[in-house]
Amino acid sequence: MKSSDTTSPDESNSETSNLEEPNAQPERFDMSVITDMPKWQRVLKAMDLPVQFLRIGLLALIIWAWETRWIFKGWSPFGFELFPEIIPLFQGIPSEAGEFLLDIWDDSLFWSDFWVTLQEALLGFVLGSGLGFIVGLLLGSFKKVAKVLSPFLIFTNAVPKIALAPILILWYGVDIASKVALATIIVFFIVQIPVQAAVSGVDPDLDVVATSMGATQAQKFRFVVIPGILGPLFGALRLSAIYSILAVVLGEFIVSKRGLGQLLLSETNNFGMSNAIALITILAGLALAFNAIIGMMERRFLKWQDTEARGKVVSL
Repeated sequence: MKSSDTTSPDESNSETSNLEEPNAQPERFDMSVITDMPKWQRVLKAMDLPVQFLRIGLLALIIWAWETRWIFKGWSPFGFELFPEIIPLFQGIPSEAGEFLLDIWDDSLFWSDFWVTLQEALLGFVLGSGLGFIVGLLLGSFKKVAKVLSPFLIFTNAVPKIALAPILILWYGVDIASKVALATIIVFFIVQIPVQAAVSGVDPDLDVVATSMGATQAQKFRFVVIPGILGPLFGALRLSAIYSILAVVLGEFIVSKRGLGQLLLSETNNFGMSNAIALITILAGLALAFNAIIGMMERRFLKWQDTEARGKVVSL
């Protein structure tokens, strides 16, 4: 008597589907859920309103604590007094800082100082980041050249940059050239080091694949090297924008005819703490503007990259 070996078509299909399940592709995310959203909803989603409200609330709390001088009244977290015995003259008040900002808005001398500092910071940023990118690219591509020059670069980078300011002032004078030189030196190393490391860390397998596909050196540079270094480059540019402003302000502190640093030093020497706070706020706003511009460029050139992988260094 023969046993039955036949199986129904449904059972056969069930067994086949069970065998194919481990290799089955995961369901793709339906992009239409996002693309079909109205533009205003996409904007609100990108703004992340809860985070923005928390930021505004924290800022309002800080301003209130400062305006009411609550933070100066013996507030000592963990037994450490943040503001020990600071007399009211040196405390500064946000409302007075706001009045100073309104007063200087129509002051041509202030805008002259602002333009000098902006010009110095932009020139130092462009020159330093450009030279840092080129040198980092060359040293990352040519290992023997990097071995020869690395001790000299490490020694130069180890020198406290602010110690170079008096020398640069003697060499280039008290005009903008000395501040631009100081900012260029500081920005150079901020960009050069990560670019060199990124070029050296490009996956060699990608180079092999590109070569096997007949890519020229120019094509490999464009499609292999550049995409691999854009992330570290933009992170370095964000920091460089901030440090370029820091460098020129420090240079203006030492000696300068014009500039926000010179104006800030003058206000502190005259005990105008509220005015000094206002000027510091302007400098911080300038740094945030630089950061925002670089962030827009980053989103433009790194559209292909995962959103969470972008802007991790300094983001808003």
